[in-house]
Amino acid sequence: MVNGNIHSDLIVQAAKETDIKEVKLTAKKRLVERKIDRLVFNVENSVSAQGGDAMDALKLTPGVRIQGDEIKLSGKSSVKVMVNDRIIQLSGDDLYNYLKSIPVANIRKIEVITNPPAQYDAEGNSGLINIQLKEVTQDNWKVTLRSVYQQATYATFLHAVGLTYKKDKFSALVDLNYQYGKNIYTNDINYYYPNEHWNNNIYNRNHQKNLGIVMNLKYNLTKRSSIGTQLISSFSNNTSDEFNNNFSRNYTDGAVIKNYKTEGMSSGKPKNVSLNVNYTLDLDDKGKKFSVDADYFNGVSPKDNNFSSLLQDFEGNSSENQFAINNSHQDIKNYSLKADVELPGSWADFAFGVKATSTTTDNKVDSKFYNKIDESLLSSQADHFLYKENLQMIYISVLKHFGEKWDVKAGLRGENTQTNANSFSVNQEIKRNYFKIFPTAYVSFKPNEDHVLSLNFGRRIQRPGFWEMNPARWYMSPKSYTEGNPFLQPAYSYNIEFNYSYKSLLNLSLFNSNKRDGYGQVTVHDIMNDSQAFKRLNYFDSSSLGGSLSFNYDLFSWWNTATEVSAYYNELNPKIDLFSNFYSGWGGYTTSTNTFSLNKKKTFLATLYYEYNYPAVQGIINSSSSSTLNIGFRSLLFNKKLTVGLNFDDIFRKNLTLYNNRSQDINQTFLQYYDTRQFRVSLTYKFGSTKLSMEERETGNQDEKNRSN
Repeated sequence: MVNGNIHSDLIVQAAKETDIKEVKLTAKKRLVERKIDRLVFNVENSVSAQGGDAMDALKLTPGVRIQGDEIKLSGKSSVKVMVNDRIIQLSGDDLYNYLKSIPVANIRKIEVITNPPAQYDAEGNSGLINIQLKEVTQDNWKVTLRSVYQQATYATFLHAVGLTYKKDKFSALVDLNYQYGKNIYTNDINYYYPNEHWNNNIYNRNHQKNLGIVMNLKYNLTKRSSIGTQLISSFSNNTSDEFNNNFSRNYTDGAVIKNYKTEGMSSGKPKNVSLNVNYTLDLDDKGKKFSVDADYFNGVSPKDNNFSSLLQDFEGNSSENQFAINNSHQDIKNYSLKADVELPGSWADFAFGVKATSTTTDNKVDSKFYNKIDESLLSSQADHFLYKENLQMIYISVLKHFGEKWDVKAGLRGENTQTNANSFSVNQEIKRNYFKIFPTAYVSFKPNEDHVLSLNFGRRIQRPGFWEMNPARWYMSPKSYTEGNPFLQPAYSYNIEFNYSYKSLLNLSLFNSNKRDGYGQVTVHDIMNDSQAFKRLNYFDSSSLGGSLSFNYDLFSWWNTATEVSAYYNELNPKIDLFSNFYSGWGGYTTSTNTFSLNKKKTFLATLYYEYNYPAVQGIINSSSSSTLNIGFRSLLFNKKLTVGLNFDDIFRKNLTLYNNRSQDINQTFLQYYDTRQFRVSLTYKFGSTKLSMEERETGNQDEKNRSN
């Protein structure tokens, strides 16, 4: 008699007249597996991740790179994170803090999806990371307490509490975190004009207070159906002390010609509230499923930026003293409804679904400049920008197995879009209506258990962020401002990938990506008025060709290394006169995460992480080399209930990149620093049951929320 899940365990029961004994044989999965449309990292088989959290596990996952609190995938401009197939509606520090709350002990595997299939939105040249938690077989509860002290230039603190609970048909997850402290940002900018050299030194001291809330409730109506709700909110109160010293020198003797000094403070209290209600029905015991998701998202972002400036012209022997008051308010509301059906069968596995979203973005900006001496009004500008977007989507996907070696998967997704952009200050209204098809295709060949080869193709769309289309100007100084563009068009990308895996040791990925009508920020110089405008434009077509090779191996029983080498070649063809005809060049990086077990019980671990970014050509920008060296220690105490961590990041302060490009025949350089050299002490204490995990819900409006940031 055989019982159990054939994919995870095998139970053989042998009966005798006088006794019954049970022998359990467990087939251990490989650490890394290659599926037809994703790579799977079986975290539960990784000793190196023991005692850590989801962020620690991601650092060991092939193809995933962690830079500070940012998660990256090789060859992708962005990444979305899911838990149990349901997207987490957080970004930045909020996402980082939430993933730090998920213990490795609760994680079964991590899936890396670099070319998402048809059931996922076609938005963005992005990949997906899906964290699968372990299943629960009995009622449990658990409380996790976390505290983190981080010291860079200034100190930052994090305090959090997490509760998971399951009783009978009801389960709940609640996670609260509060982060506060200060950090700095600096930028050294140089503009080399024909007759003078401008140098702009920016120093921002940021004060942050952030409250994050995640709550999931689920109730099993029957053995095959459940209803759930998810609430994710973040509330911030941020201020920034901003100092901007901008001066010009002539090329003959280096004498200062002009000097613009700006000091000010910006403040904002953004808040985001996301609500999801979902229903899932298992149609049979063979995997057929029907699900419905209804979503609501509201993001409100008020911002003030007040500054004073002293403008001195030493050649003209003149000066001007002024101050500015900038106010902006953005309100985004999104509604979404989607339904999905999964129908695995003996001939093939089918999936199809529909989705509809509606988004309204209301933006208001008001800027005034005054003479600081007599407080007379010098200039002003105000704008009210209203943007509406509706999308209707449908998809179908088919997976077919040809024997034990060949798999083929194909999908088709259609998205219909209607937009209406209205700028009341200039009485301008822009309407668009378009329908686009997004195909995906995958082929996988597995000659034996040690080798897997796969090839995939996909087409995707990159819609502008809602804020990128707001034409109102936002001033950083009297001589520098940003503005959006209501005429921005979506960009389209065509991606091809080849993947090869050898056991759990090697993973090779080769990719080619072509983008059409790409958009981004460009610097427009007004030499006569010594000013710079940062504008959003559709200005290029581009292509990139590259690859990555990752290696995960236990060099010794006490030493594991996860190393990745990546290289790429970019070409960009500008479509506007601001830039020269053609840009091309190489780039790449090397990362290595080494984990050392310092005792036999493997409860005292050390990590050594090194990253080196090679000089690169990224579109119109050339970047210098940079590197990072991190050292960490992790100790599991009191039967692994208490975890103590100590980390030293960017020890030699080499995570600095110099960017340079040429616009309007003017060379410009940027040297930015994000306060990355720091040390961190963390404490995590768990009590209660240790086997409970909780599903996260993939909401239907995640792409709209990403575009609100």
